[in-house]
Amino acid sequence: MIRLKYLAVLLLPIANVALADPNFKAPFACGQTWTYSTYAGHNVNALDWVRSDNGVTNGAPVLTSAAGVVTARLFDPSAGNMVVVDHGGGWTTRYYHLSSFSVNQGQNVAQGQEIGKTGSTGYSSGPHIHYEQLYNNIAQTVRINGYSLAPYPYSYFQKVVTSDNGCGVVNPPPPPPTGQYWVDTFAHANGRSTPGGTITGTLYQGTHYVYCKVWGPKVQVGSNYNHWWLKTDLDVGPANQWVSAYMLSRWGNDEARDNNGAVIPNCP
Repeated sequence: MIRLKYLAVLLLPIANVALADPNFKAPFACGQTWTYSTYAGHNVNALDWVRSDNGVTNGAPVLTSAAGVVTARLFDPSAGNMVVVDHGGGWTTRYYHLSSFSVNQGQNVAQGQEIGKTGSTGYSSGPHIHYEQLYNNIAQTVRINGYSLAPYPYSYFQKVVTSDNGCGVVNPPPPPPTGQYWVDTFAHANGRSTPGGTITGTLYQGTHYVYCKVWGPKVQVGSNYNHWWLKTDLDVGPANQWVSAYMLSRWGNDEARDNNGAVIPNCP
């Protein structure tokens, strides 16, 4: 298995790029080894990554390749759950098919910070990270630690990279703003104007903040149910809407807790 440090003797750094990239690192955790490939009809400089070190691809943390600002966090029918990070100087990276989000739009992120979990949402044949590096919105040859990964193979397990992203660095989730509580929803949810009321938009699967809870109409699927409704701001739709706490069913029936297990307070 060829590790990145050995690829350095085979691949030459690309010179004469309009502006130097911010020394991108692999979009997965320190010490993990993933294989990459592309395919006909793909964006010419897009890579798909799967784990090749006997670890599990699905649900593995996706890390930002460099520090920046999250400029998009949305669901696209083709890309699925996707995150775009702006690194400044015209450089951005894109991460597609996430199973869930770990960041919010407008959030500052450090290099190596988790932005989501690997998945297979959107147009995808299986769990993987679809990854792109762009300069002025034009996809560039992917480089990791300054070295080009081109020419890209058209099947997995021909070329691999072992990540040094985040090695020795711990990036805990940021604390929520005052009066807000982080929660994880297991699927997309309808936002409503009142508890159980008219549908006004969508809250995407992933990590979100909520403000408080109220008791309302029961939502039940099989043996799982919840009467609590959470006040939040939707991904698509207006602010200060309501989503059923059933979407947090990891805590059990009629439970409404944040990601730390704390009970979400009642609304005033």
